[in-house]
Amino acid sequence: MTDSNPSLYGEQPQAPNPKAPGLMDQIVGVFTEPSVLFEKLNRAPSWGWAIGILTAAGVVLTVIWGLKVDVDEMLRPILERNPQIASAQIDTLIEMQKKFIMPFGVLGALFGTVAVALLAALFYWLVAKGASEGEQPSYLQALSAATVPSLVRLPSMLLIALICLLKPIGGLTPEKINPTSLGYFVHVENLKLHALLYGVELFYIADVVLTYLALRKILRMKTGGAILCVVVSVLVAVGGRALGAR
Repeated sequence: MTDSNPSLYGEQPQAPNPKAPGLMDQIVGVFTEPSVLFEKLNRAPSWGWAIGILTAAGVVLTVIWGLKVDVDEMLRPILERNPQIASAQIDTLIEMQKKFIMPFGVLGALFGTVAVALLAALFYWLVAKGASEGEQPSYLQALSAATVPSLVRLPSMLLIALICLLKPIGGLTPEKINPTSLGYFVHVENLKLHALLYGVELFYIADVVLTYLALRKILRMKTGGAILCVVVSVLVAVGGRALGAR
């Protein structure tokens, strides 16, 4: 039965609600027609598929990496540089980390991905409320803008997983395995600067550009607001990695 609304000229058919793009539409769209995809998401927000596949990919990558990484080789130099840790404690700490690195990594992939998306969406939504060019955006639109652009990073995650499967990785963390980052090719002595170089990564840059476009198309955010959002996001992500480098 077709829904209809009364009008001066009788019953008029009501336009059907727009259908949200499915998972494959979103994956293909971010690589081929992001503007068209984001216009559709403005009319029919969708974020569950994106956060689901990104979380699943993160868990798979974590498990594959956790099975191959040499925890001793990864942690011993870090622990030896820490003056607060006695040398006699290092072996004990490494053995403890070997037991917990996999479960903690999986939990981080499961809940960390969702938590980051929810917080980023909240920030985007609050900025958009004061910097929107049209009607007030919804939080669901903000969630779409915070998750769907990151689908462009799936090839990078797949590449890292394949490298882990096909060759020894020693004590390298996932970002240090990735050949699409500047830090993979340029090595500097300063650990924090080197961490920044790992942040200069092809698919992460694509994610940042697509996020800007999503904020403009999905949330109808003004240019200044969209730039503010992506700058803050980059500072938090890349800056946090640099500050945590040891």
